[in-house]
Amino acid sequence: MALLLGALVLVTACSSGDGKKSDTGGNTGSGGTSAGATAGSSGGVSPSASVNPAQVTISPSDAAVGVDVVTPVVVEVGDGDKLESVALTNSRDENVDGSLQADGKTWKPNVPFTFGSKYTVTAVAVNKAGAKTTATASFTTVSNDKKITASFFPDNGMTVGVGQPISIKFNAPVTDKATVEKALTVTAGPSVEGSWHWFGSQRVDYRPKEYWPVNTQVKVDLNLRGIDAGNGAKFEQFKSFSFKVSDSKTVSVVDVDTKTMKVYKNDVMVKEIPVTTGELPKYATWGGKMVVMEKYESTRMNSETVGMAGEYDIPNVPWAVRTTTSGTFVHGNFWANPAEVFGKQNTSHGCVSMTPENAKWFYDNAAMPGDIVDVVNAKDEVVAPDNGYGAWNLTWEAWVQGSAARN
Repeated sequence: MALLLGALVLVTACSSGDGKKSDTGGNTGSGGTSAGATAGSSGGVSPSASVNPAQVTISPSDAAVGVDVVTPVVVEVGDGDKLESVALTNSRDENVDGSLQADGKTWKPNVPFTFGSKYTVTAVAVNKAGAKTTATASFTTVSNDKKITASFFPDNGMTVGVGQPISIKFNAPVTDKATVEKALTVTAGPSVEGSWHWFGSQRVDYRPKEYWPVNTQVKVDLNLRGIDAGNGAKFEQFKSFSFKVSDSKTVSVVDVDTKTMKVYKNDVMVKEIPVTTGELPKYATWGGKMVVMEKYESTRMNSETVGMAGEYDIPNVPWAVRTTTSGTFVHGNFWANPAEVFGKQNTSHGCVSMTPENAKWFYDNAAMPGDIVDVVNAKDEVVAPDNGYGAWNLTWEAWVQGSAARN
């Protein structure tokens, strides 16, 4: 009888008072599933009376709205508990790429959240006894009614000449230039020394200290999403683009005095072309280094578009290569007498022209976007650095002074 009573006492000591599983109602912190219920249904080890279920708190809290797109998800667990996993899904139930940071509780997406979108966090923690607690929380990010966007050149996948700067233009003024500039990263192989330079509040260009080495691969990251431009407008873009530098360094040197263009490939002259430049002194051609911007097999040239009313209107100018925004072109000229003009007189309204045959050769061989046209012995001012891509007309020291992040 004594042995039997002892056994009964032992059995009673190892059972709950009513023989049911414990219902702990542990802290989910953000409207998640009850920790006790999850532990009881997760297939983990059932907690004993002396071990509390894992405690989980999620931030942003459940049903939060207006969450900033760069806000990290923070999941905290109780003392002695271990965070096993964190998962995030968007409104389409797609997994969002990200990772748990070194502190063991902060989870960051690889790309900032999108504006005006709903996300759901699912966190799993384990207590000392090995029982799992699952907690969930859903939140909605802030909308972006006053957005700002960036356009860029070169386009993704382009091949450009060694002189091509990277040019970013914004559709609204940027006042916090330093923050925006720091979100723009350039990775080049081989690596180069380079810097951004602001032209006003809506354009920033990047160039290396010297021309790009041939065959350079360049990647540009616009890590802008969520950044305030400084005027209450926030960026939505988070993207990258890449381009390749040509395998040939092409520089065409136009000499106003000798009325010639000498074309160099990898520093070796490959062709000399007789040209005519701007009539002096009224229409002198800009001096300095210009970069090929775009080209047309045929285009209309009307003096009214460049502020010269009634001077000319030619509907089919052949092999036209633009070198400045203001209207400087290298192009074919069929209306001049070749024997009297090219290599002998400067008769143009500021452009550099030549016979259509020579213009076709230049168009095909030395007019890739980013190739250099360098006008020497000019009788006019050096072209402004923001008139097209005139970055190379500033010294390196002057260029760096235009960086908001470095100064």
